[in-house]
Amino acid sequence: MSIPLSDGSYACGRILQLKVEGEKRDSRMFIAGLMDWHGNEPPCSEAISGTKILAHGQVHVKTVKECGAEIVGYLDLGEDNTQIPLSLDQSPGRNCRLRRGYDLLDPASDSEQSTLHVFSTWGFKVMKNLAEKHYVEQSV
Repeated sequence: MSIPLSDGSYACGRILQLKVEGEKRDSRMFIAGLMDWHGNEPPCSEAISGTKILAHGQVHVKTVKECGAEIVGYLDLGEDNTQIPLSLDQSPGRNCRLRRGYDLLDPASDSEQSTLHVFSTWGFKVMKNLAEKHYVEQSV
């Protein structure tokens, strides 16, 4: 997903996982990642292959339009060995579990609870704002 930035450059968002409950796929929500990629042209699959995920969160499909983004290609996560980072399913505490995207995993250790972020849902412009802070504001 190409994300145009205020200085004329581009950041890259990536669809990491679609939301599926039972056998029904949610047509509106998915997990997106802001990739560690920045360029003067929109990203392509070859350019982003192997880049790390800077941040990730659940987004509404309307995020693409609100960010001025465009879906520009497809790169399966398995092709470049990208894994959704671990996060917590809730605030740290006794019943806190690890999750990888929408998949719930084991209980989170004390160490994991102190270092990992709680899985979050992003507003429409969060990904673009994160990209602006990381790539545009840092270079000023």
